[in-house]
Amino acid sequence: MDDERSKIIEEKFVRTEIVNERGLWVLYVEIGDSETSVRHRINAYYKKSLAEIAAHWIKRTAEKEIIFPDERS
Repeated sequence: MDDERSKIIEEKFVRTEIVNERGLWVLYVEIGDSETSVRHRINAYYKKSLAEIAAHWIKRTAEKEIIFPDERS
């Protein structure tokens, strides 16, 4: 049962959202797991296409997992 709970907690996500606010396209990023999440306002863009490009790159970078080699070997 402990394995099942730890598996649920470790499910992490990255979401991007582009919102039109006062004529500007604002990019938000939400990062979290099944219990908590944090939302950040990244930037405002004049063109929606620029916000979409930024959202793609930020989400892609945030989803990467860098595995470091074992330092003991």
